[in-house]
Order: sequence, then structure tokens, then C-alpha cells
Amino acid sequence: MDSAAFKRIRQDFVKSSGEVWGAAIGSALAALSVLALMLLLYLFVDLLVWKGQVPSYGQLTAAKQREFADEWSARSEADRTEAARRLGLSEGQVKRVASGDAQLAITATEWEHRWRANVFLALREKVNAEAAAIAVPDGDAPHEHPRLGILSLVVRERNRWTGSLAGRFASMNGWTWRPNESGLANNAYLAGLFLLAFGIALVRGVFLNSAAYFAASAALDAMTRLRRALFFHTYRLGSLAVRTAGPGESAMLVTRKVDQVGEALDASFTAPFRHPITFFLLLAFILLVNFWVATSFLLLSLLVWLIGGQVAAFFRREVRIGSRDAERSTALLQEGVGLLRLVKCFQMESFVQNRMERHLAETSRANWRRMRGDALAQPLLISVSLLAGLALLYLAARSVLAGEFTVAGLTVMAVALVSLVGPVAGGLAAARKLRRGRVAAADIFEYLDRKGEAAEAADAEFLPPLTSRIEFRNVSLTEPGTGRQLLDSVSFAIPAGAKVAVVGPDPAEKHALVYLLPRFLDPTSGEIRVEDRNIRWVTHESLRAQVAVVMADDLVFSDTVANNIGCGDPQFNLPQIIEAAKLAHAHQFSERLPSGYETPIGPLGTSLKPGEQFRIALARALLRDPAVLVIEEPASADEDTLALLDDTLERIRHGRTIVFLANRVSTLRAVDRVFMLKNGKLEASGQHKDLWQTSGPYRRLQLVADAPLDVG
Repeated sequence: MDSAAFKRIRQDFVKSSGEVWGAAIGSALAALSVLALMLLLYLFVDLLVWKGQVPSYGQLTAAKQREFADEWSARSEADRTEAARRLGLSEGQVKRVASGDAQLAITATEWEHRWRANVFLALREKVNAEAAAIAVPDGDAPHEHPRLGILSLVVRERNRWTGSLAGRFASMNGWTWRPNESGLANNAYLAGLFLLAFGIALVRGVFLNSAAYFAASAALDAMTRLRRALFFHTYRLGSLAVRTAGPGESAMLVTRKVDQVGEALDASFTAPFRHPITFFLLLAFILLVNFWVATSFLLLSLLVWLIGGQVAAFFRREVRIGSRDAERSTALLQEGVGLLRLVKCFQMESFVQNRMERHLAETSRANWRRMRGDALAQPLLISVSLLAGLALLYLAARSVLAGEFTVAGLTVMAVALVSLVGPVAGGLAAARKLRRGRVAAADIFEYLDRKGEAAEAADAEFLPPLTSRIEFRNVSLTEPGTGRQLLDSVSFAIPAGAKVAVVGPDPAEKHALVYLLPRFLDPTSGEIRVEDRNIRWVTHESLRAQVAVVMADDLVFSDTVANNIGCGDPQFNLPQIIEAAKLAHAHQFSERLPSGYETPIGPLGTSLKPGEQFRIALARALLRDPAVLVIEEPASADEDTLALLDDTLERIRHGRTIVFLANRVSTLRAVDRVFMLKNGKLEASGQHKDLWQTSGPYRRLQLVADAPLDVG
């Protein structure tokens, strides 16, 4: 499910296909450049070790001499003769040097001549005739060790893939072996290697930055589209559908979950190409440099993982368990410190002291377990890795001494082995991001797939002004997402211009009832009629123009006072906004703010008291002159705010239907009718004094409610 959701994200929200391809190509080319840098490092180290000198026959190991003898015998007689004559030897010497007879006794000098002749042939085959002539000039020149740049490597590695590759490289780049005026090729070769490495590193940086740029651009575009979809879907859903996972569900999805998806998308655009390609190229390179040493390394790595990794994992588990136990013991110690009055009152000093000593011992044991794990996990893994590295170094050194491995190969293999850590760590980090992104994608689509129940009908009619009544007919409502029954066959009527209150022990049931009026969602069954019209078949605009809601959770937002009241609607000018603020008793404190009505308020602006926020929200509702006003009374407001609210309501009540979610007995006494909800049903309805006398649940509700509801 998680993978399917993430694929949907890529299919539905990733639209920048060119940038995705750019990120993939840039990542792949950056990975390939690592191999090019490794090859250049091999050439650089080889130059430092051999200084471009072609070894003499006497410098070859016994194994290399035997290998050369077989190679010389395998050459054609014509090639052997031609190469021997270049040395300026007599015909008799040419015959002996060019002979392929294994029984012929050959002197050390003649072996040297054979070697030089073979150097000529090898360079002519691997590079070109010019390079061969420079390395082995005509005539029997004095025995020297000319510095010939890459030609030394071509000769020594002539029978391996490195020699063939170096030969092709040399044939296309004469600067790697052509001598300067002093007869040396090394300086130009070294400078060329440096410039080439510098260029590749620079190009690799361009590839990496391009890939990162394209991936980030594509991911940000998808995140913007995803946030836009979540934002609009939130407004398509009913309020209760958004509330099912808590009031912060949609905010968490738009912020943290989308960020996690964005990180996963960014990683998916680059990591599947860069890290695996880099890893397998380096691994192939290591195996090609020396198969057996590389195989030994892989086996030792497996051993490190089996032993060191598993033991380290055990100690990390110890750290987690120790930390958990230490937190519990510390919490108990903190609790003991807070029992001062209880201990003194009941003379519990001895008991508490013994209890404290027991908790101290438990805390010490838990912390020791945690600290031991911290102290041993990492050093143990390092120690096992170090032992494995020493064993690998020993095997590699033996191969070098036996002539089966070069110092340059050993150096480059060591660098390549260390470089493997990068793609492995990068791949693991990308995998973690992808896991989080898949989970976040599943959560996002679970939300996006929820269906809103209050869509406007295609043939919806205009709702005329309220003049008769609002009627609930057998209204039932199941909470979207949870299946909880909030309303069960609720029926009642509210005459136009009436003042009613809704009470009940469950705030969700009361909210559900009033959310049905502006069609934040529709009932599961039954209907709500205004002016004897089912509001399911009227336009949202005409319905919500007559219904204004002031709820405790939606008082102010981060913007100016004017925009909080006018909501940015151009049909309301500042004088109208000020008049509404005066009616709601919000004008005086608004004028005293630093910039008056242009002062930013809300979570990111100037802080207002709860009562002031409520009056701003009330002004917002009154500005629109609604026929139906739904007010959730502030439970924590100060007495001044409540008195000002009463004054405002007294001035606006005529000709207006008001529905209170009441928190005060004074409100219950003042309204025309009280409706009590319990377990989703209409438990009782009537005037406050009648309900108090006839309804036991209503009396119990008053007795268990907050202090403002107590009947005096």
C-alpha cells in the first residue's frame, strides 16, 4: 500500500519530467566520473612509484621472467627477428635472440636484448610505432632508464586489462609519453594528469549540482501541487471529516507529511542512479585490480557484519532499554521529590527514604546499562573493522611482494574500498527517506480519498430569506472516518427569530448539529429544511449568506484586524468594518493596537486576549448581517467579555435567529427553548425552568458541568 501510494504521488503530482530525467542523467554521469577519477589516481600513483621508467629484464621477478619467456616464445619468428634487428646486433646474435628454441642456452645479456625487443613490439601493438621507437631507438644504445610517462605502465601491464586500457589512452594522447627537449616525458604527463583530474572533478561537481538542482526543483513542484490539493480538499470535506484525527490533521499533512514526501521524491530522483552505479562501478574496479584480494575483502566485510555488526546491534538495544528504564526511574524520583507535603502530613519519611534508595539503585542500573552500550557499541565495531583491515593489508602486501599486485593497484584499491562507504551510507539514508515518504504518501492519500458529503447539486436553487422556520427531520449523522454515530433520528423545529440553546455532555454532538446548518457536511439520513426547502438542494452561497458561525476554535487568523473582520472581501469597506467592530465591542481595543485596524494579529501577530479574539470573530459574523447566527459561548472568557456579549446580543436579537452552544445558565434562562442531546438523540427540549424540574439528565448535566453552568 505504501509503495502504491508513493507511485501515485509520482504519477499524479510529478509533472516536471524533463527535470526528473535531468536529475537521473546528472546522477549517473556523476557516478561514472568517480571511476574516471580512480583510473587517473592509478596512473598518478604508478608514475610516482616507477617515475616512468621501463624496468630492465634483471628487475623482473622470477614469476614475471617466466611469464615473459612464454610470451616471447608465443610471438611469431618474423616479429622476434624484426625487433632483434632494431637493437643493432650481429646476425648471429639476432638469430640467438630471436630464437624460440627452449633448449638453447641464452645468456643474461641475450635475455636483456629479448626483453628490449619485446618492449618494442608491445608498445607498437598497444600504442603506436612512434612510441615504440622512442622507448627502443635504433641501434644498441647504452642501457638507460628513460622516463617515458605512461609507456612504463603499458609495458609492465601489457598482458592485463590495465595495459590494454593504458595503451589505448596513450595512443590517443601523445602528451602522456612524448619527451620534451630534455628527453623527459614525466613532467608533461604529470601536468596533464592533474589538469584532467581537475577537469573531471569540476565536471563532476557540475553534474552533482545539476542533479541536485533538477531533483529539488521537481520535488518542490510536486510538493506545491500536493499542498494545493490538500488545501482545497480540506475545504471540500466537512468539518467533522477533518476533525477525525484531531484538529491538526490537515495541518500536519500539509507541513510535515508533505515535507517527508518531498524528501523521498528528491532522493528517488537521484539516489537510485548515483549510489548503486557508484557502488557497483567501484566494486567492479576493485575486482579487476586484484580479484583475490577483493574477494578476501568482501569475505572479511561479511565477517565484520556478522560478528561486529550483530554485537554492536545488541549493545544498541541495550542503550534503548537502559534509556527507557532510566527515564522511568528518574520520573519516580521526581515524583518522590514532589511528595513533600504528603510525607510530612502522614509521617512517611522512613517509607519514602527506602523507596528513594530503591529508585536510586534502579536508576543507577539503568544508566549503567545505557552507558555500557554507548561505550562498547561503536568501539567494538571499530575494533573488528580494524582487525579485518589489518588482515586485508597483510594479504595485499604479500601479493605486492610476490609481484602479483602493484603498489599503485594497492593504493587505488584502498581508496576505492574507503570510497564504497559513501554510496552505501548515501543509499541507506535514501532508503530511510523513501520509507518515511511512502508512509507519508499513504497517509496523504487516505486523506485525499475521503469523500466530502456536502457537494452542491448541479441544479441547486437560490434560498430565499428566512421568514418561517428551520426544521430538522429525523436527522442522523455518522462521523466521517470513524463511523461513530453522532446524531440519531433528531427532529425539532426552530421558528424564525427564535433564540435557542443546544446543550449536552458531548461537544462533538453539539458541533455536529450546528455544522449541518451551513452544510459543512450533510446528514447521513434525514433532512434539514429552511423555508420548507431541503438545504441539500439550495446553493452554498445563498445558504451561507444567511448563516454565520462563531466557534471557539476559529476566532482569529494571522492577518490584520481589518482582514480578520472583513476577510478580504472588497464589498466591505473600512467604515463598515469599524461599525461591525463597534457593535461587537471590538473597536476600542482595536484602535489602541500599534497600527489600529492594520495591526497584524493571530498566531504570527500581536497577541490578543481570548475575550478580544472572540469579539473580533463576533464582529466578523455581524458584518454580514446573517439571518441565523450560531454562537459557541466562550467557556474561559472574562466577565467583562460576557457582559459585552450580552449587550451585543440584546441589540441584534430582533429579527434574527440565534443558536447558542451555551456555557452559562443566564443564557439558558434567556433563550426561548433549550435542546439537550445525549448519546446522539434529542433527550429533552423546552424552557430551562421546565427542563430543570422534569428532566433528571438535564439536572445532572448542570451539576457536572463547568462552574458557569451551576444553577444558583
